[in-house]
Amino acid sequence: MHPKYVLITGTSSGIGAATVKLLADSGYTVFAGVRSENAFEKWQQNNHPHIIPLRLDVTHPAAIEAAYQDVAKTVGENGLYALINNAGNCIGVPTELFDEAAAKHLMETHFWGMANLCKAFIPLLRKYAQSSGSAARIINVGSTGSISSFPFIQFYNAAKFAILGFTESIRFELAPQNIHCSAILPGAVKTEIWDRAEESIKTSLQQLSSEGAHLYRDNITSALQLSNKLESKGVSSRSAALVYKKVLESHKPRLKYFIGADSKLMHWMVRYLPDALRHAIINTQLKFKKTS
Repeated sequence: MHPKYVLITGTSSGIGAATVKLLADSGYTVFAGVRSENAFEKWQQNNHPHIIPLRLDVTHPAAIEAAYQDVAKTVGENGLYALINNAGNCIGVPTELFDEAAAKHLMETHFWGMANLCKAFIPLLRKYAQSSGSAARIINVGSTGSISSFPFIQFYNAAKFAILGFTESIRFELAPQNIHCSAILPGAVKTEIWDRAEESIKTSLQQLSSEGAHLYRDNITSALQLSNKLESKGVSSRSAALVYKKVLESHKPRLKYFIGADSKLMHWMVRYLPDALRHAIINTQLKFKKTS
């Protein structure tokens, strides 16, 4: 049987970490890409025979090149079965107050990191498809925010919309090379990314001027409360990881996979409801106050 090597980014916690463990326990050999030294050491200490820790900051081209060399040396002529672009972060801030450096870093992490990893690893994926006679895979992780936006996380939404568009484009492009491309769109999942988003939003609240507080404080608080409510009903990281595994093992993977009842509901709303009605439903949940 042809060995199946999988590279996953953003594996220090959450869905990424859960997917590494699930796939490794299922017989895949998994490169667990992490940015921090602490996360790298934790994977080393795990001592799982099918987990290979990999230092990988997706925002640095030199780090991507170094990771490529490490992976290529390990997989040899077998090639790489799958690339899962899972790395991400989130900031929350009123648009007129955003920090450009923070917003650019978010876009570098979600979108350009993903694009550069695809660029770097397509040759190894093609090598797997050619040597095994079966399809290789690219899985890019979007969000419900890839199809419907939420207030105050505009750059997260912009990145996630871009991920879906990029994935659909390369799905056509790489199909003739026997490389399947899919986007996974999770809804509320109980992961640390939303804790970091909440910290960012609370920092924004503390930095508001008196005028900014009048314009935004109540509505930011309402959005945060709705986000926390949705997260409390979210699926576990392991449940999400099972969907990742399903995509890897599907004979004919679809373009889009939705995780969680909220994500599936939003997909239905986007598909069948007029935008005005969908926005009215969301506004009812947000309970924003007029500030003019």
